[in-house]
Amino acid sequence: MPIANNIGMKMYYCRKVFANYLMFSGIEPEIIDLLQGRISRSVFVNHYYRPNINEIVTNRIRPLLDSLLRELS
Repeated sequence: MPIANNIGMKMYYCRKVFANYLMFSGIEPEIIDLLQGRISRSVFVNHYYRPNINEIVTNRIRPLLDSLLRELS
């Protein structure tokens, strides 16, 4: 899909960069899967794991996204 300045963009690559950045920043794989809309096959995650997603996004994910934006700019 072409965008400005004839630079192509593939969304799967953006998702991969996002997930890898979160993983290397210490975010749990279950949270990354939840943010990307994937459902784990784990019985624990499907039945017992109920994180406070608003708190996680506000206090942990948002600062990481801000630092990722600074690195990409």
